[in-house]
Amino acid sequence: LVSFVGVRGRALASLSSAAALAAAVAKPAAISYFTICSLAYVGQRKLQYFPRPDAPPAIQDLPARFSEIQEFQVVSADGTACLGWHWPSPPAGSKPRLAWWLDDSDAIALQKTCIELRTQYPELEQIDVLLFHGNAGDRRDRLGWMHLLREGLGASVTVLDYRGYGGSAGSPSEAGLINDGSSAVAWVRELQRASPAAGRRRLVTWGESIGSGVALGVATRGPPAAIVIEAGFSSCADIGANAYPWLPVHWLMKDKFDSSKRAAHLPVDMPVLMLHGVLDDIAPLPLAQRLFEALPNVLKEFVLFEATGHNDVWSRDSNTYLHHVAPFLAEVARSGEEQACTT
Repeated sequence: LVSFVGVRGRALASLSSAAALAAAVAKPAAISYFTICSLAYVGQRKLQYFPRPDAPPAIQDLPARFSEIQEFQVVSADGTACLGWHWPSPPAGSKPRLAWWLDDSDAIALQKTCIELRTQYPELEQIDVLLFHGNAGDRRDRLGWMHLLREGLGASVTVLDYRGYGGSAGSPSEAGLINDGSSAVAWVRELQRASPAAGRRRLVTWGESIGSGVALGVATRGPPAAIVIEAGFSSCADIGANAYPWLPVHWLMKDKFDSSKRAAHLPVDMPVLMLHGVLDDIAPLPLAQRLFEALPNVLKEFVLFEATGHNDVWSRDSNTYLHHVAPFLAEVARSGEEQACTT
Protein backbone atom coordinates (compact mmCIF):
# COMPACT_ATOMS: atom_id res chain seq x y z
CA LEU A 1 0.00 0.00 0.00
CA VAL A 2 2.80 2.38 0.86
CA SER A 3 4.49 1.58 -2.43
CA PHE A 4 1.28 2.23 -4.36
CA VAL A 5 0.73 5.55 -2.63
CA GLY A 6 4.29 6.56 -3.39
CA VAL A 7 3.96 5.73 -7.08
CA ARG A 8 0.65 7.54 -7.25
CA GLY A 9 2.17 10.57 -5.59
CA ARG A 10 5.07 10.67 -7.99
CA ALA A 11 2.66 10.34 -10.94
CA LEU A 12 0.55 13.21 -9.69
CA ALA A 13 3.65 15.28 -9.16
CA SER A 14 4.78 14.52 -12.70
CA LEU A 15 1.37 15.47 -14.08
CA SER A 16 1.42 18.65 -12.07
CA SER A 17 4.88 19.52 -13.37
CA ALA A 18 3.79 18.80 -16.95
CA ALA A 19 0.71 20.98 -16.51
CA ALA A 20 2.83 23.77 -15.06
CA LEU A 21 5.27 23.47 -17.96
CA ALA A 22 2.42 23.51 -20.50
CA ALA A 23 0.95 26.56 -18.81
CA ALA A 24 4.34 28.24 -18.75
CA VAL A 25 4.71 27.65 -22.50
CA ALA A 26 1.08 28.30 -23.48
CA LYS A 27 0.76 31.61 -21.68
CA PRO A 28 3.54 33.47 -23.53
CA ALA A 29 2.48 31.76 -26.79
CA ALA A 30 -1.08 33.01 -26.27
CA ILE A 31 0.21 36.48 -25.43
CA SER A 32 2.40 36.46 -28.54
CA TYR A 33 -0.50 35.31 -30.74
CA PHE A 34 -2.79 37.96 -29.26
CA THR A 35 -0.09 40.59 -29.85
CA ILE A 36 0.32 39.52 -33.47
CA CYS A 37 -3.45 39.63 -34.01
CA SER A 38 -3.63 43.06 -32.40
CA LEU A 39 -0.81 44.42 -34.54
CA ALA A 40 -2.39 42.93 -37.66
CA TYR A 41 -5.72 44.54 -36.78
CA VAL A 42 -4.25 47.96 -36.08
CA GLY A 43 -1.93 48.02 -39.09
CA GLN A 44 -4.00 46.02 -41.54
CA ARG A 45 -4.58 48.81 -44.06
CA LYS A 46 -0.84 49.28 -44.44
CA LEU A 47 -0.73 45.58 -45.35
CA GLN A 48 -3.63 45.91 -47.79
CA TYR A 49 -2.98 49.15 -49.71
CA PHE A 50 0.33 50.08 -51.33
CA PRO A 51 0.12 53.49 -53.02
CA ARG A 52 3.29 55.13 -54.29
CA PRO A 53 4.67 57.81 -51.98
CA ASP A 54 4.90 60.40 -54.77
CA ALA A 55 2.33 61.75 -57.21
CA PRO A 56 2.47 60.92 -60.93
CA PRO A 57 4.15 63.43 -63.23
CA ALA A 58 2.14 66.18 -64.87
CA ILE A 59 0.80 65.40 -68.34
CA GLN A 60 3.18 67.88 -69.95
CA ASP A 61 6.12 66.00 -68.40
CA LEU A 62 5.12 62.67 -69.95
CA PRO A 63 6.46 61.51 -73.33
CA ALA A 64 4.74 63.08 -76.35
CA ARG A 65 2.78 59.88 -77.08
CA PHE A 66 0.62 60.70 -74.04
CA SER A 67 -0.09 64.32 -74.90
CA GLU A 68 -3.81 63.68 -75.51
CA ILE A 69 -4.39 62.42 -71.97
CA GLN A 70 -6.46 64.75 -69.81
CA GLU A 71 -6.21 64.96 -66.03
CA PHE A 72 -9.49 65.29 -64.15
CA GLN A 73 -10.67 65.60 -60.58
CA VAL A 74 -13.77 64.22 -58.91
CA VAL A 75 -15.06 64.91 -55.42
CA SER A 76 -16.31 61.90 -53.51
CA ALA A 77 -19.44 61.81 -51.36
CA ASP A 78 -17.50 62.77 -48.24
CA GLY A 79 -15.70 65.66 -49.96
CA THR A 80 -12.45 63.79 -50.74
CA ALA A 81 -10.85 65.02 -53.98
CA CYS A 82 -9.54 62.29 -56.28
CA LEU A 83 -7.51 62.58 -59.47
CA GLY A 84 -7.43 60.52 -62.64
CA TRP A 85 -6.49 60.43 -66.30
CA HIS A 86 -8.85 60.29 -69.26
CA TRP A 87 -7.57 59.29 -72.69
CA PRO A 88 -10.20 60.07 -75.36
CA SER A 89 -10.91 57.66 -78.20
CA PRO A 90 -8.41 57.94 -81.06
CA PRO A 91 -9.62 59.72 -84.22
CA ALA A 92 -11.74 57.47 -86.45
CA GLY A 93 -9.61 55.79 -89.09
CA SER A 94 -6.32 56.59 -87.36
CA LYS A 95 -3.56 53.99 -87.41
CA PRO A 96 -2.89 52.31 -84.05
CA ARG A 97 0.39 53.38 -82.51
CA LEU A 98 3.16 50.94 -81.75
CA ALA A 99 3.48 49.53 -78.24
CA TRP A 100 6.66 51.18 -76.96
CA TRP A 101 7.46 48.47 -74.40
CA LEU A 102 7.80 45.70 -77.02
CA ASP A 103 10.62 45.05 -79.43
CA ASP A 104 10.02 46.09 -83.05
CA SER A 105 8.79 42.77 -84.42
CA ASP A 106 6.37 42.14 -81.53
CA ALA A 107 5.13 45.74 -81.62
CA ILE A 108 4.40 45.48 -85.35
CA ALA A 109 2.58 42.15 -84.86
CA LEU A 110 0.46 43.69 -82.11
CA GLN A 111 -0.26 46.75 -84.27
CA LYS A 112 -1.52 44.42 -86.99
CA THR A 113 -3.89 42.80 -84.49
CA CYS A 114 -5.13 46.24 -83.43
CA ILE A 115 -5.84 47.22 -87.05
CA GLU A 116 -7.71 43.98 -87.69
CA LEU A 117 -9.87 44.28 -84.58
CA ARG A 118 -10.73 47.94 -85.08
CA THR A 119 -11.67 47.18 -88.69
CA GLN A 120 -13.75 44.16 -87.69
CA TYR A 121 -15.45 45.90 -84.76
CA PRO A 122 -15.80 49.63 -85.57
CA GLU A 123 -18.54 49.89 -82.92
CA LEU A 124 -15.83 49.66 -80.25
CA GLU A 125 -15.34 53.41 -80.70
CA GLN A 126 -18.54 53.83 -78.68
CA ILE A 127 -17.06 52.13 -75.60
CA ASP A 128 -15.87 54.17 -72.61
CA VAL A 129 -13.73 52.07 -70.27
CA LEU A 130 -13.28 53.11 -66.63
CA LEU A 131 -10.53 51.25 -64.76
CA PHE A 132 -10.54 50.67 -61.03
CA HIS A 133 -6.95 49.57 -60.49
CA GLY A 134 -5.38 47.22 -57.97
CA ASN A 135 -3.99 47.97 -54.53
CA ALA A 136 -0.46 48.92 -55.62
CA GLY A 137 0.92 51.80 -57.66
CA ASP A 138 -1.22 54.40 -59.39
CA ARG A 139 -2.40 55.56 -62.81
CA ARG A 140 1.12 56.02 -64.21
CA ASP A 141 1.63 52.27 -63.79
CA ARG A 142 -1.39 51.61 -66.06
CA LEU A 143 -0.18 53.62 -69.07
CA GLY A 144 0.73 50.46 -71.00
CA TRP A 145 -2.69 48.97 -70.36
CA MET A 146 -4.38 52.25 -71.30
CA HIS A 147 -2.43 52.31 -74.57
CA LEU A 148 -3.39 48.70 -75.34
CA LEU A 149 -7.12 49.28 -74.84
CA ARG A 150 -7.19 52.60 -76.64
CA GLU A 151 -5.06 51.60 -79.63
CA GLY A 152 -6.33 48.04 -79.78
CA LEU A 153 -10.04 48.81 -79.54
CA GLY A 154 -10.41 52.47 -80.40
CA ALA A 155 -12.17 53.03 -77.06
CA SER A 156 -11.74 55.85 -74.60
CA VAL A 157 -9.96 54.87 -71.39
CA THR A 158 -10.22 56.47 -67.96
CA VAL A 159 -8.22 55.54 -64.86
CA LEU A 160 -9.17 56.75 -61.40
CA ASP A 161 -6.73 57.08 -58.54
CA TYR A 162 -8.62 56.42 -55.31
CA ARG A 163 -8.11 58.39 -52.12
CA GLY A 164 -4.51 58.09 -50.98
CA TYR A 165 -3.30 57.11 -54.46
CA GLY A 166 -1.65 59.16 -57.18
CA GLY A 167 -1.90 62.53 -55.46
CA SER A 168 -5.55 62.08 -54.42
CA ALA A 169 -6.47 63.27 -50.94
CA GLY A 170 -7.33 61.04 -47.98
CA SER A 171 -6.47 57.49 -47.00
CA PRO A 172 -7.82 54.28 -48.56
CA SER A 173 -10.67 52.23 -47.12
CA GLU A 174 -13.30 49.98 -48.67
CA ALA A 175 -16.17 52.43 -48.26
CA GLY A 176 -13.97 55.29 -49.45
CA LEU A 177 -12.80 53.49 -52.59
CA ILE A 178 -16.36 52.58 -53.56
CA ASN A 179 -17.50 56.17 -53.02
CA ASP A 180 -14.59 57.38 -55.15
CA GLY A 181 -15.53 54.89 -57.84
CA SER A 182 -19.13 56.10 -57.87
CA SER A 183 -17.93 59.68 -58.34
CA ALA A 184 -15.75 58.60 -61.28
CA VAL A 185 -18.72 56.81 -62.87
CA ALA A 186 -20.76 60.01 -62.57
CA TRP A 187 -17.90 61.96 -64.19
CA VAL A 188 -17.71 59.60 -67.18
CA ARG A 189 -21.50 59.60 -67.57
CA GLU A 190 -21.47 63.39 -67.66
CA LEU A 191 -18.82 63.20 -70.38
CA GLN A 192 -21.04 60.80 -72.31
CA ARG A 193 -24.04 63.10 -72.07
CA ALA A 194 -21.97 65.89 -73.63
CA SER A 195 -20.92 63.67 -76.55
CA PRO A 196 -22.55 64.00 -79.99
CA ALA A 197 -23.09 60.23 -79.81
CA ALA A 198 -24.48 60.40 -76.28
CA GLY A 199 -27.20 57.80 -76.77
CA ARG A 200 -24.80 55.23 -78.19
CA ARG A 201 -21.87 55.47 -75.81
CA ARG A 202 -21.53 52.56 -73.37
CA LEU A 203 -19.76 52.65 -70.02
CA VAL A 204 -17.77 49.54 -69.12
CA THR A 205 -16.19 49.38 -65.68
CA TRP A 206 -13.00 47.37 -65.41
CA GLY A 207 -11.90 45.98 -62.06
CA GLU A 208 -8.26 44.99 -61.68
CA SER A 209 -7.51 42.80 -58.63
CA ILE A 210 -8.91 44.65 -55.59
CA GLY A 211 -10.49 47.02 -58.11
CA SER A 212 -12.91 44.22 -58.98
CA GLY A 213 -14.37 44.75 -55.51
CA VAL A 214 -14.72 48.45 -56.29
CA ALA A 215 -16.34 47.73 -59.67
CA LEU A 216 -18.89 45.38 -58.11
CA GLY A 217 -19.56 47.72 -55.21
CA VAL A 218 -20.20 50.61 -57.58
CA ALA A 219 -22.35 48.44 -59.86
CA THR A 220 -24.79 47.65 -57.05
CA ARG A 221 -25.54 51.39 -56.87
CA GLY A 222 -26.07 51.86 -60.60
CA PRO A 223 -25.06 49.18 -63.10
CA PRO A 224 -22.82 50.04 -66.07
CA ALA A 225 -23.37 48.50 -69.50
CA ALA A 226 -20.91 45.71 -68.60
CA ILE A 227 -18.14 44.75 -66.18
CA VAL A 228 -14.73 43.25 -66.91
CA ILE A 229 -12.98 41.62 -63.94
CA GLU A 230 -9.24 41.07 -64.34
CA ALA A 231 -7.37 39.01 -61.72
CA GLY A 232 -10.41 39.25 -59.47
CA PHE A 233 -11.38 37.12 -56.47
CA SER A 234 -14.20 36.29 -54.09
CA SER A 235 -13.15 38.58 -51.23
CA CYS A 236 -10.10 40.17 -49.63
CA ALA A 237 -10.85 38.14 -46.51
CA ASP A 238 -10.46 34.96 -48.56
CA ILE A 239 -7.17 36.27 -49.98
CA GLY A 240 -5.90 37.06 -46.48
CA ALA A 241 -7.00 33.71 -45.06
CA ASN A 242 -5.22 31.95 -47.91
CA ALA A 243 -2.00 33.90 -47.25
CA TYR A 244 -2.19 33.76 -43.43
CA PRO A 245 -4.13 30.60 -42.52
CA TRP A 246 -3.02 30.86 -38.88
CA LEU A 247 -4.72 34.25 -38.41
CA PRO A 248 -8.50 34.76 -37.90
CA VAL A 249 -8.58 37.02 -40.96
CA HIS A 250 -12.35 36.87 -41.49
CA TRP A 251 -12.85 38.26 -37.98
CA LEU A 252 -10.06 40.83 -38.03
CA MET A 253 -10.35 42.34 -41.51
CA LYS A 254 -12.09 45.70 -41.84
CA ASP A 255 -12.08 46.03 -45.64
CA LYS A 256 -13.28 42.61 -46.75
CA PHE A 257 -14.45 43.58 -50.25
CA ASP A 258 -16.92 40.67 -50.29
CA SER A 259 -17.30 40.56 -54.06
CA SER A 260 -19.13 37.23 -54.10
CA LYS A 261 -21.85 38.69 -51.91
CA ARG A 262 -22.13 41.83 -54.03
CA ALA A 263 -22.07 39.86 -57.28
CA ALA A 264 -25.34 38.17 -56.31
CA HIS A 265 -27.11 41.55 -56.55
CA LEU A 266 -26.09 42.36 -60.13
CA PRO A 267 -28.75 42.48 -62.83
CA VAL A 268 -28.94 39.05 -64.47
CA ASP A 269 -28.85 40.57 -67.96
CA MET A 270 -25.63 42.58 -67.45
CA PRO A 271 -22.64 41.09 -69.32
CA VAL A 272 -19.60 40.18 -67.21
CA LEU A 273 -16.22 39.05 -68.52
CA MET A 274 -13.63 37.57 -66.16
CA LEU A 275 -9.96 37.34 -67.17
CA HIS A 276 -7.55 35.35 -64.99
CA GLY A 277 -4.05 33.92 -65.05
CA VAL A 278 -3.68 30.21 -64.35
CA LEU A 279 -0.48 30.85 -62.38
CA ASP A 280 -1.91 33.64 -60.22
CA ASP A 281 -0.47 33.07 -56.73
CA ILE A 282 -1.93 36.24 -55.22
CA ALA A 283 -5.55 35.62 -56.19
CA PRO A 284 -5.49 31.82 -56.68
CA LEU A 285 -7.76 30.39 -59.35
CA PRO A 286 -10.24 28.77 -56.90
CA LEU A 287 -11.04 32.21 -55.45
CA ALA A 288 -11.69 33.57 -58.95
CA GLN A 289 -13.91 30.59 -59.72
CA ARG A 290 -15.81 31.20 -56.49
CA LEU A 291 -16.57 34.73 -57.64
CA PHE A 292 -17.59 33.56 -61.10
CA GLU A 293 -19.99 31.01 -59.61
CA ALA A 294 -21.56 33.76 -57.48
CA LEU A 295 -22.39 35.85 -60.53
CA PRO A 296 -26.09 35.46 -61.38
CA ASN A 297 -25.53 36.83 -64.86
CA VAL A 298 -26.68 34.87 -67.88
CA LEU A 299 -24.14 36.67 -70.08
CA LYS A 300 -20.96 35.81 -68.22
CA GLU A 301 -17.69 34.46 -69.54
CA PHE A 302 -14.51 33.22 -67.83
CA VAL A 303 -11.25 33.33 -69.82
CA LEU A 304 -8.10 31.69 -68.49
CA PHE A 305 -4.61 32.67 -69.64
CA GLU A 306 -1.92 30.00 -69.50
CA ALA A 307 1.56 30.79 -68.13
CA THR A 308 0.14 34.01 -66.68
CA GLY A 309 0.20 35.30 -63.12
CA HIS A 310 -1.54 38.12 -61.27
CA ASN A 311 -0.04 41.26 -62.75
CA ASP A 312 0.64 40.26 -66.36
CA VAL A 313 -2.79 39.20 -67.64
CA TRP A 314 -2.84 41.99 -70.22
CA SER A 315 0.84 41.98 -71.09
CA ARG A 316 1.88 38.31 -71.24
CA ASP A 317 0.06 37.77 -74.56
CA SER A 318 -1.58 41.02 -75.58
CA ASN A 319 -2.77 39.64 -78.93
CA THR A 320 -4.78 36.87 -77.29
CA TYR A 321 -5.98 39.29 -74.63
CA LEU A 322 -7.42 41.66 -77.22
CA HIS A 323 -8.98 38.82 -79.20
CA HIS A 324 -11.01 37.88 -76.11
CA VAL A 325 -11.88 41.41 -75.05
CA ALA A 326 -12.84 42.87 -78.44
CA PRO A 327 -15.85 40.64 -79.33
CA PHE A 328 -17.22 40.92 -75.79
CA LEU A 329 -17.11 44.72 -75.85
CA ALA A 330 -18.36 44.84 -79.44
CA GLU A 331 -21.51 43.01 -78.35
CA VAL A 332 -21.93 45.52 -75.52
CA ALA A 333 -21.55 48.39 -78.02
CA ARG A 334 -24.11 46.84 -80.38
CA SER A 335 -26.63 46.54 -77.56
CA GLY A 336 -26.17 50.27 -76.97
CA GLU A 337 -26.86 51.01 -80.64
CA GLU A 338 -30.02 48.91 -80.48
CA GLN A 339 -31.22 50.76 -77.39
CA ALA A 340 -30.50 54.11 -79.05
CA CYS A 341 -32.56 53.10 -82.08
CA THR A 342 -35.56 52.14 -79.94
CA THR A 343 -35.63 55.34 -77.86
